[in-house]
Amino acid sequence: MAGHRFRSLLAPGAPVWMLNPGGASLDVVDLLARSGVRCLFIDCERTAVHVESVTALVRCAHSHGMAALLRSESMAPEILVRYLDRGIDGLVVPHTETVAELQAIGEVVRYVTKGAPERFFAVAQIESAAAAEHIEALAASRDVDGFLIGPNDLSHSLGFAGDTSRPELVAAVDRVAETLQRHGRAWGLPATADSAGRWGQRGAQFLYGTLEQMIKAGYGPMAAAVAAPARSN
Repeated sequence: MAGHRFRSLLAPGAPVWMLNPGGASLDVVDLLARSGVRCLFIDCERTAVHVESVTALVRCAHSHGMAALLRSESMAPEILVRYLDRGIDGLVVPHTETVAELQAIGEVVRYVTKGAPERFFAVAQIESAAAAEHIEALAASRDVDGFLIGPNDLSHSLGFAGDTSRPELVAAVDRVAETLQRHGRAWGLPATADSAGRWGQRGAQFLYGTLEQMIKAGYGPMAAAVAAPARSN
C-alpha cells in the first residue's frame, strides 16, 4: 500500500537513499533500480518533470519494488492534490515554516485519503531561517510524518549564498537535526558517501542524493585511471 512502501524502508541506524533521477526518463529509473536504489525521488521543484510524467515514473518505480516520493513545486492545496492522485508513496513539500502550513498539508492528505492519512508519507522541508527558528513547534506537530532538511537553501536564507561549510550553517543544521531526533521524528537531509554513516549514527532515516552525484562519484576514478598513464609519460 502507498505510504507503507516507504515506511518499510526506514530503519534506525540504516538510512535509505532517496535518489533524484534529474528528469523523467524511465530508462534512468530502470538503471537506478538495477544499481540497488530502493527509493525514487521525483523532483517537480528543481527539474523539468511535469505532472504528465509522474504516473509513468511512479509505475516504473513500483514495478521494480521501489518506493516513489515526489517533491512538489508548491504547497498550494490544488497542486498537492494533483500529485497525491498520481499514486506516489510520499509527498515532500518545500519551504514549510509554520505549524499552520503543516496543518494545511495534513488537511490535504486527509482530504485525498478520506481520513486515512497513513496511505501517504508526508514530509515537510526545513530550508529557511524561519523554519529553523520554529523547529521546536514544527517538530511537535503530527500533521506530517517526517522532515527533510535543506542545507543549501537554508544557507541562502541565512545570507551565506549557498555556502554549506559556514560554521553558522553547520550549527543550524545540527540544531534542527538534534531537535527532530529529540522529538522522535523521522528526518533526513542531503548526504554523500562520506557523510552518510555519520548522519545514520545521528538518527537520520533517509538521505537525499542525485543521479549527477552518483555519476560523478563513479566517473571520477575512471577518469583518474585514464589520466594516470598520461602523467607518467
